[in-house]
Amino acid sequence: MKSRDPWLALRGANFMDGLKQFKDNYDKDATAAHTMELGVAYLWLQQYENAWAHFRKAITQFPSSMSSFYGMAGTAKWCLGGIDEAIRQWQNGLDCEYADTNGLGVHLPLLLFSGSVLSPGSYETDTAIMLLKEKAKGYRIEDWPGPIARMVLGELSETEIQKECASADLLENQERQWLISFYDGVISYADGERARFVGIMKRLADTCRAEWSNQEFFLSRMWTEEFFLARTEANKP
Repeated sequence: MKSRDPWLALRGANFMDGLKQFKDNYDKDATAAHTMELGVAYLWLQQYENAWAHFRKAITQFPSSMSSFYGMAGTAKWCLGGIDEAIRQWQNGLDCEYADTNGLGVHLPLLLFSGSVLSPGSYETDTAIMLLKEKAKGYRIEDWPGPIARMVLGELSETEIQKECASADLLENQERQWLISFYDGVISYADGERARFVGIMKRLADTCRAEWSNQEFFLSRMWTEEFFLARTEANKP
């Protein structure tokens, strides 16, 4: 008998049952949603080679479609240690027809910024900053996650970025705080505070923390490339 919720199965001892459901859904109807679900399931299970092959297939079939395919493909490569290919995927996704949340188009430039900081020489940080500055000119930059881009650019103080979370409901607040912390960690790394960066990544990747008991929080992290980057960076020697 199939588990009622494949995501719950994926988090427990019956994770293969959950994965099979995602595979069956994708095989029956390879929609964008089913494509993302199966690819993210591979990432969660640390089956990075499968995730890479899966998202590369999606990109080959729909090369100008969704920036998230490129984001996740690059993330799979990053987790495999293929930094140059990860950067290439994030770059290639910049001109996709369908951008990230709210159509802001900031999530790939933010990933490129992270890559440039965490692996110096893989990408020019100044180029990533230039991309973010271009996005920050748009009137929709006030919409989430636009304020993260402004934080990276130094346009928002700690107090100001926290205000962006204050009006959100509890779940939204947790999700936003998580992403703020991730980029705070990356900025710390850029400033030479490696120990602080590692501490932040370990906290963000700790799925035993109370917020992870909320299924909605778990699902929101699964659709966030930064979670898989944080987990990978936290586990580096």
